[in-house]
Amino acid sequence: MAELSYMKDREDMSKVAHYMWDRRLTNAAGGNFAVRVDDNRILISPSLMSERHFCEMKPEDFLLIDYDMNILEGTGKLSREAYMHVLLLKNFKNIGATIHAHPMYCMVFVAQTKPIPNITEATMKRGPVECIPYTQAYTKNLHEEVYKYFDARRELAEKYPIGAIMPLHGVVVSGSDLFMAYSMLERIEADAICNIFKNNIKDI
Repeated sequence: MAELSYMKDREDMSKVAHYMWDRRLTNAAGGNFAVRVDDNRILISPSLMSERHFCEMKPEDFLLIDYDMNILEGTGKLSREAYMHVLLLKNFKNIGATIHAHPMYCMVFVAQTKPIPNITEATMKRGPVECIPYTQAYTKNLHEEVYKYFDARRELAEKYPIGAIMPLHGVVVSGSDLFMAYSMLERIEADAICNIFKNNIKDI
């Protein structure tokens, strides 16, 4: 087998995939992510990363693609949400990684088509995680609605990680690199937890 390119990025992606599952930041219903590693080069998780592999990924499992979604390295199948990742990574200079996931507590808001308000300092500068219009899953229209959401917040998205809710489906977050995107995923999950429980805390 030919030597794979971008091995350090692949190793980092394996680590992040593991923690996404381990920390219940996604579930067997899905989840995928991508990293821009060079001009017109993206490493992306393959189809069924969660459902069949439980996010236990090896560096060689990730697919190297171009902006036209041609597979340049790897033998897996592209996720049905690959186009969404490509749209963001191709068209935003300072977005270097994107994650789509189904975090346990965020899904409470996803299921009700409600935004996740900022409630901790960790997300205050990044704006609330709001909802795109409901659009059928795995369609080009859905991916374009996600792009429209980020484009409408372009100034913020080029400066900070931000997030969006795909109603009844999951969340999408961005970051300047993979670790910043993962950090955003954890931060909005913490906000989701705090919002859910804030009205149940009694004054002491």
